[in-house]
Amino acid sequence: MDQYRRHRPLHGGAGHLRPEKPRTLEQWNGFAYVPAATAPDLAAATAWAHGLDSHESTAQE
Repeated sequence: MDQYRRHRPLHGGAGHLRPEKPRTLEQWNGFAYVPAATAPDLAAATAWAHGLDSHESTAQE
């Protein structure tokens, strides 16, 4: 499996809609995805899913 972390909108719906809404973060435990935390918005959830901490940037310089 290539993806061990994922995020979903907290109240359902398409993941790309309403980027300002909270997300539930899920992590693979070897058998199923289990809840791990929540994120305040899509940007924070994406950073978590890609393993970036708050000090790293996705922008290329």
